[in-house]
Amino acid sequence: MILAIDIGGTQFGLILATSDGKVVHHLQRSTDRLGGAQWMLEQIISESRSLIQHATKPVLACGIGFGGPVNFNTQHIINSTHVKGWDNCPLPQIIQQELNLPAIVDNDANVGALGEFTFGAGKNSTHLIYYTISTGIGGGIIINGEIYRGSNGNAGEFGHSPIRPNGPRCDCGNRGCLEALCSGTAIGKRAQMATQKHPRKGRVIRHLAGEKTISAKTLFDAAKQKDPFAQSLIEEICTDLGMSVATAMNTFAPNVIVIGGGVSKAGRTLFDPLRKKTSPFLMPIHRPHLNIRQAQLKGRSVLLGAVALAKQIL
Repeated sequence: MILAIDIGGTQFGLILATSDGKVVHHLQRSTDRLGGAQWMLEQIISESRSLIQHATKPVLACGIGFGGPVNFNTQHIINSTHVKGWDNCPLPQIIQQELNLPAIVDNDANVGALGEFTFGAGKNSTHLIYYTISTGIGGGIIINGEIYRGSNGNAGEFGHSPIRPNGPRCDCGNRGCLEALCSGTAIGKRAQMATQKHPRKGRVIRHLAGEKTISAKTLFDAAKQKDPFAQSLIEEICTDLGMSVATAMNTFAPNVIVIGGGVSKAGRTLFDPLRKKTSPFLMPIHRPHLNIRQAQLKGRSVLLGAVALAKQIL
């Protein structure tokens, strides 16, 4: 059995699973950002002990996906932009000391890519590009079956590739990053601004939002109702996202590009226009091989990727 942990800024999850990805126990909890890293560590240790007590077979290792930059070589968390106290934290060492389990950690987008490659939409491929599009945008690269981390361990930051030099300010400090244009947060803001600028055209979107702020889900729901204004906004968004996807395709020539995260739940309302808008940016030699898929593991891409990661230390 393998213990897998997914540590995010909003939620954290744990599973016990077999080495072939069969989940035996699963739990998910909300993250207390104000509690910082110390609160999270206490929760993880406590919940892990509880899960291990219910295991019917010995738990042999722990894999961790962390929502922030990780120094994979030293197995230290670099920091977290969401929760304080993680700076230079030797998380696997703490897990090993507290639970007497060998442990390994990587950035959650890398781990999510590994999960989809091993158990999900990228199964049977050799080269995979992974986007996770939710509050922000992360990415992972699999080359010849292995995570590509780059010289400093932080390759795959597709969310911070520049799309529009004079675009909106990104949390990283630059302008016009993909994350500032196409994350779930950014999509909601774009829809909000568009309906304010064109109130008559945006009435369906505003009606669906009600008293709430317009979100990415609101926009996709309006498009599913065949609202032409919502559909046109999604095509604009998919043009920006398509530029990044085409760049990844032209650069790495993967078998498959997998898109997960909350925004991917829009299904064909996202993926149909995305394929259409990506194709013109591709080199002709790559165009016939464009293969964009929705993540299959849904909310468990990182957790099952952590299972695959942990198998590397057994």
